[in-house]
Amino acid sequence: MSAPLVMAVVAAVATTLPVAAALVLRRRFAVVTVAGASMEPSYRSGDRVLIRRLSPSRRAPGPMAGRVVVVARRPPSGAPPLGALLPDARPSDGPAADVPGPGVPEPGAPLSARRWMIKRVAASPGDPVPAGLGPALTREAGRPVPKDRYIVLGDNTDHSHDSRHTGFVERADILGVAVRRLTPRTPRATSSPRRR
Repeated sequence: MSAPLVMAVVAAVATTLPVAAALVLRRRFAVVTVAGASMEPSYRSGDRVLIRRLSPSRRAPGPMAGRVVVVARRPPSGAPPLGALLPDARPSDGPAADVPGPGVPEPGAPLSARRWMIKRVAASPGDPVPAGLGPALTREAGRPVPKDRYIVLGDNTDHSHDSRHTGFVERADILGVAVRRLTPRTPRATSSPRRR
């Protein structure tokens, strides 16, 4: 091979690999910005969170109880997700759009096509439904959570729209599992300045 040809191949590979890596990462991960107090103290409004997208394969294990997930927001009736409700999480590249639609967008599709919530999994498929979770799950208490369904709750129950209101969350409505907070925690503002 001639030197110019080798240089051209090296240049093509050097420019293609970063683009390919970025596309793969975008299909596997997402970043959301928390909006609201439903997950305090774990996550506060403004926190950016790295999410590992859930595998679309039903054979892959789903999130276990205790994991934090991003799920499509549902109205209190438990009907399919709506885009007109306020989000608990939004894509970090801009606010969520008011566009309704069932199911989770394809990997690489704009996250702003849906409204999202960030919640903690309280029960996974096969786990018993805890008692006292409100009207949406009263009749299910003690029974096992059905296959491909989850119970999700906010850490701050006084300010959370979750399974207590909507019932089970379907696996297809889970975008992914929280990996870590990306933004450093900033101290809360106090009502009066400190004196030395």
